[in-house]
Amino acid sequence: MFDRIQELKQDSNFKRERPPYLYQVPLEYLPALGKRTFEKLLDQFATEMNIIHHVSFEELVKIVPEKLAHYIIQMREGKLEIEAGGGGKYGSVKSK
Repeated sequence: MFDRIQELKQDSNFKRERPPYLYQVPLEYLPALGKRTFEKLLDQFATEMNIIHHVSFEELVKIVPEKLAHYIIQMREGKLEIEAGGGGKYGSVKSK
């Protein structure tokens, strides 16, 4: 068994690459997204993960205001600034 471990160790030039880290913000934290609009998005596109990762800008603006569609796309691209909360205050999301 020790020999096999050593053999595998020598063949360990293979390096696994980690997939990119995806920072996600729940849709409910986006400015200008109310409960009714959130429900409309879910009715149309089924899941929050689908909305966050896959729905195109063109599809979004058919359901929500353009400004909100931009926020969703900016979130997807990691272009939203997140201001941390503290001392009993929630953090907030801002566009860059």
